[in-house]
Amino acid sequence: MRAMPRNTGANIGGWLRLGVITALILLAAGCTLPVKTPPAAPSVEEVTRQQRVARAQANLSEGLKKYERGSFDEAVNFFLAALDSGQLTLAEQLTARKHVAFVHCLGGREANCKEEFEKIFALDQKFELTPAEAGHPIWGPVYRLARTEIELRQTGRAFGSTKVEPTKPLTPGERMYQAAMKAYDDADYNLAIKTFQESLKLPLTDVDKIAAHKFIAFSYCLTNRMTQCRAEFEPIFKIDANFDLAPAEAGHPSWGPSFRAVKSRQHSAPQKK
Repeated sequence: MRAMPRNTGANIGGWLRLGVITALILLAAGCTLPVKTPPAAPSVEEVTRQQRVARAQANLSEGLKKYERGSFDEAVNFFLAALDSGQLTLAEQLTARKHVAFVHCLGGREANCKEEFEKIFALDQKFELTPAEAGHPIWGPVYRLARTEIELRQTGRAFGSTKVEPTKPLTPGERMYQAAMKAYDDADYNLAIKTFQESLKLPLTDVDKIAAHKFIAFSYCLTNRMTQCRAEFEPIFKIDANFDLAPAEAGHPSWGPSFRAVKSRQHSAPQKK
């Protein structure tokens, strides 16, 4: 074993003394190591606000579930509770008011339905329903009337200054489709399936055909017939290969997974030349 240099111990001692002296100098100069400050706990007011937001969003979510199940009066109570909280985002307010309008129209309360649409336009002048929603035979006309009146008011024109075209008579297919939508909105899903299928035997636009297949699929999924539900989405992609559900529809727990499975299969299948 090699012997340590004689001055090793002295060197170590010297370095130790130097370290102690340096530390003392730093302390004397008021130099201290930075201390990481833990994040401040949220205030009572912030915690309370977060709880109100969470309750409002929970009420909105429950309202949408009740609406999809056909429990319309209960759905409205949840929507109004969410709106009264004052904690919803603009998009969430529009969603809640839109569904409240739908329920009023479905219940034959057209004045209340129109009033809700007017409140929507007061929040967002550029608001639009999806094409499928705007074409609904029950609330579609009320929505268009409210939008027209808002546009006329903005331009300073009187309501009577614009000629309103007479309503085009419904075709047999459209009447059947309207009856099917009524059955679906009443949560009579078996009748809705049967009536939508009958409407598809009659002349319909591609938009109405897609909607009919979609609501048949929804009805099957809501009654736990998942194989038929998936099968009913397939004809939609033959009409429109790029079809997609609206965001609120796509996230539905009943038919959302079935739709995504069919969509993935359709898009991964080799294209026919």
